[in-house]
Amino acid sequence: MLVLAGVVVAIVYGWLHRDEDWINPEQGIGYWLGILGGSMMLLLLGYPLRKRAKPASKSVGTVGFWFRFHMLLGLLGPLAILYHSRFSWGALNSAMALGAMIVVASSGLIGRFFYSRVHRGYSGRKLELRALKQEMDEMLAKMEAAGISHEAVLAGIQPFEDRAVKAGGAFWSSAGAVLTLGVETRFAKRRMLADLPRGADRRLLTLRALLDDYFEAVRRAAEFAFYDRLLRLWHLLHLPLFILLVAAAVLHIVAVHMY
Repeated sequence: MLVLAGVVVAIVYGWLHRDEDWINPEQGIGYWLGILGGSMMLLLLGYPLRKRAKPASKSVGTVGFWFRFHMLLGLLGPLAILYHSRFSWGALNSAMALGAMIVVASSGLIGRFFYSRVHRGYSGRKLELRALKQEMDEMLAKMEAAGISHEAVLAGIQPFEDRAVKAGGAFWSSAGAVLTLGVETRFAKRRMLADLPRGADRRLLTLRALLDDYFEAVRRAAEFAFYDRLLRLWHLLHLPLFILLVAAAVLHIVAVHMY
């Protein structure tokens, strides 16, 4: 977040001073910023290559290190190129390269958001649901002695768990689950809590807390299925966009040095 904040400040500063002549893209610091930014963008390939390397290849760094390095380069590389271009489109070949870079950088930020929503893994979500389900079953068995219907509570929560688990079957089902479960689980929780006996009995308070945690886990599982689908679609688009960027950058370099 600190790096991102620094990049935003640098972009605002560069934009406000874009009409000044302190950077020349064709020579001096302006030229070398273009070389530096282009080199950083090429180094972005290090992360996907490291992911496909053998697990024993730890001498070149862990996958986690390369992922963080990938994100850092994905911010600093475009920043250097923006300064190189003086925040202007320039000629046609320059505009193509700059436009491709902006698209790829924006795609990377979107992909980072998707990744943050699914990085724990689907198995972890399902295990969380099962753990809460087991704990709640144990508590419900104890609650039967207090006159609370075990079957009634299960009937109220089971359909939501089933929908959350099935949401990963297709993109539209996962999208629908995110939209509907968020509202329906909250209404269901209020309705079920209203049906419970009033009082400060410790078991009742525990059941209320378990219901809250359970429905929260159901919502997170449905969100995971949705963002997991989006992340897969993003992977299909991001690499072709990056290849397009490399082609536009090569064309820009050739055109600048030949003409």
